[in-house]
Amino acid sequence: MPLDRRHQNHASTLAALLLMCLAGSARSQTSADLTLMSEYAARGVALDTRPALQVRVEHDTAAGWYLGAFASPVTLGGRSQAQLIAYGGRAQRMTSTLSWDAGITSSAFTRDGSLNYHEFYAGLALDRASARLFYSPAYYGDERSVYLDLNGAYPLGERLSLAAHAGLLHLIGEERDAAGNVERRVDLRLALVADLGDVSLQAGWQLKGHAYLPGSARARALTASASLRF
Repeated sequence: MPLDRRHQNHASTLAALLLMCLAGSARSQTSADLTLMSEYAARGVALDTRPALQVRVEHDTAAGWYLGAFASPVTLGGRSQAQLIAYGGRAQRMTSTLSWDAGITSSAFTRDGSLNYHEFYAGLALDRASARLFYSPAYYGDERSVYLDLNGAYPLGERLSLAAHAGLLHLIGEERDAAGNVERRVDLRLALVADLGDVSLQAGWQLKGHAYLPGSARARALTASASLRF
């Protein structure tokens, strides 16, 4: 199935922004990482229950603009395909320890364009903690959504740290239950992170979330990953 044209247009806009960033800053840098995960889970949902090899490339400029791309295999509704994400935005320091960040992401699926969606986000970050709020007009091609993303890290040693994540997803317009309430989906994750130079190893636990996507599975409780930075 061809990709949704609306999301192709967003990807084209982000690509144009990257060209402007490259033209406007001589002090820019590009980085990449390759990650092998025991399972690809996002916001409490397993997008692929098999080990997944993922790649991410990001370009940053001295002015604070950034643009990136991410690719990973997924399995939804029994169909194996790829998820492609383009994102871009700007981050700026407000003080020596506090910064703001805002941008847009566009997600596309190579075999099921009806699931394509984009999100707008904004947030604040400290040295060891961050908070972002995401809004999608059609989350996975369906309801409007708001997602609160909280992350933090606590050093346990020179190369070892404890990473924590909490997320809250609210689907706007979702049907209410008999009591008139709308279910809000929470996902939690704790992980030990070992930073070995260009290699990062993680092992952790995550709350088993609700499989609210058609054909998706609940995320496993135990996770592990290994990343190589370039």
